[in-house]
Amino acid sequence: MSELKAHKPDLRDLSAMEVQDLMVRLGEKPYRARQILAWLYRRGAREISAMTDLSKELRRRLSEAASLFWYEPIKVEEAGDGTRKFLHQMADGALVESVLMPEEDHSTLCVSTQVGCRQGCRFCRTASLGFQRNLTPAEIMGQVLVARDLAEPDKPLTNLVFMGMGEPLDNLDFVCLALDNILGEYGLQMSQRKVTVSTVGRVDKLPEFARATTAALAVSLNAPNDELRSRLMPVNHRYGLDRLKEALMAYPLKPTRRITLEYVLLGGVNDQPEHAKQLMRFCHGLRCKVNLIAFNPFPKAEFRAPLPDEVAAFQNALVEHHITALVRRPRGADISAACGTLAARHHA
Repeated sequence: MSELKAHKPDLRDLSAMEVQDLMVRLGEKPYRARQILAWLYRRGAREISAMTDLSKELRRRLSEAASLFWYEPIKVEEAGDGTRKFLHQMADGALVESVLMPEEDHSTLCVSTQVGCRQGCRFCRTASLGFQRNLTPAEIMGQVLVARDLAEPDKPLTNLVFMGMGEPLDNLDFVCLALDNILGEYGLQMSQRKVTVSTVGRVDKLPEFARATTAALAVSLNAPNDELRSRLMPVNHRYGLDRLKEALMAYPLKPTRRITLEYVLLGGVNDQPEHAKQLMRFCHGLRCKVNLIAFNPFPKAEFRAPLPDEVAAFQNALVEHHITALVRRPRGADISAACGTLAARHHA
């Protein structure tokens, strides 16, 4: 809780143990924490006064010691494919976006972890915002709880991808606390296989991330050689592909799990046959699958989307060499909700 305000913390900024400690400080039995956690996550309480199995006196004292904020979107946009983009305003006025994507029988939420981003990837619109601040666990959880409420009843929220605004491993402590409350026994109890965290390749943070959570790992790769990746992604100057692969080879995986490599195809830049061959070499010996993402253009973008035939040829080259390669279907492009296009600008 080092970066969190000591005065009246949001209850969803606290771990389960910290909620229990708070109850003890208020002179209550530790089991009261389980009641509060149930309200926070399984029942999705929007205010402390709604916790009706607590006495009025306890609710009063709890309100004096802690707060509870509900991140109702200030703007909702819906795309032709049913994707919805939510614009959330934080208590300090900061704006972030999350994206709810309905599937056949469930929904997936793309979660943001920072206001802006410091990584500066040239193909990502969020990079134009620069870095403003980290989101707190409550602000991360708030996106999830709102989306759970707003998901269609026959398509419940079951999957999370931490691929929205920001670099999750630049906000590791808060992201991992949120993940504890997403995956944990007293939290949302979501499946660890259905919660994926994406990183640009913070090699220095991967061991700590692996120790802290069982969520799935994805790596935004986007180029198969150092020269090109360094031009596209500044992080590669610090952690080149050799160091990245070494870290991924050492990453602890359960027998049935694989690392996802995300590869944004930029027309004429990283989608040529020689790039496919280089990517195959990177994948050799690595327990991974490749998600191919056709670049989603945005205003003033310096790249173009690849042609469908180029995407198919790149995918086929990988598949022919026994590499699992899937093409991610673009979602919400008509409302700037597709991968790499989030910018959190409020237009009334």
